[in-house]
Amino acid sequence: MQLNLRCVEGAADLLAAELTHLPSVTVLRSGLASVDCHVRGSLRELSACRLYSSAAIPLPGRPGDENFLVPLQHLGPLAFRVGTDNAAVRRGLVATVEECLGWWNDPRSWAVNVTDSVHGWVAELGELHWTQRFGRLERLPWATNPVVAEVLVRLAKIRAGQRVLDPFCGSGTLLVAASRQAHDVQVLGSDRTAESVELARRNLGGTGQLTTGLAENLQQPDRSVHRVIANLPFGKRVGSHRDNQRLYPAALGEIARVLTNDGRAVLMTEDKRLLQEAVAGVRGLKIVRERLLRYGGATPTVYVLSRTRT
Repeated sequence: MQLNLRCVEGAADLLAAELTHLPSVTVLRSGLASVDCHVRGSLRELSACRLYSSAAIPLPGRPGDENFLVPLQHLGPLAFRVGTDNAAVRRGLVATVEECLGWWNDPRSWAVNVTDSVHGWVAELGELHWTQRFGRLERLPWATNPVVAEVLVRLAKIRAGQRVLDPFCGSGTLLVAASRQAHDVQVLGSDRTAESVELARRNLGGTGQLTTGLAENLQQPDRSVHRVIANLPFGKRVGSHRDNQRLYPAALGEIARVLTNDGRAVLMTEDKRLLQEAVAGVRGLKIVRERLLRYGGATPTVYVLSRTRT
């Protein structure tokens, strides 16, 4: 089966690299925000990969073309929906799929979503959609996108037994992703509101060490944290540039204090110049890598920081 996997723009190389380790998957090509691959047999291995949001079978041509539904003939019978704003096209395609494939239309509980995309018509597979693979998380309006969270924790290169801190943990999306990266990872989180910390605690299933507190005053000993990961407030939904002028230098000073000598911090923000200036003014940290991401109208940069040589 040939599939197109949609991912965060700027992270397709990470997805392609992870797919090459799956015996049942062959990577065909990689674009800016997607990877085409061929899957043999079961989809179980692919389902376990979390660096993509949806997987779809490309459909040839447009509805009404002779071979349009041919790639779907080996599936089903199953529930489907048609995702298009054109009501006439939707009604016609629903009737065609029901007649030709024997499927039934169920927009609320679908196994396949036949939809038009910027790259043409595709059939999204429900079992590989991120809402099915990631499980249900309680989320705040400004919570990190789960696929973006997976990108950040991959860049953190978390190893077994390490202590991983998110000083802006919110509802804990990054910590949930970090906890899956290696055996016996100890996740630590803090946030300024008790409501956020409680959501994170529920999402983590009671695991992890979570506290209510400020990133400017971390409740961790010196040189005690191996990895820091954070989606920093950058003024779109949380905070403001003026607040960040005080917050970023103070938080970075604390990150420099708690990181181990071989520690690494992965920080994402759209307040880019301010973060760069703040890092330059903090003794003990340096930027070693930058990665621009694009998703949902946002264009943040992920900064990977390490300790300077002393």
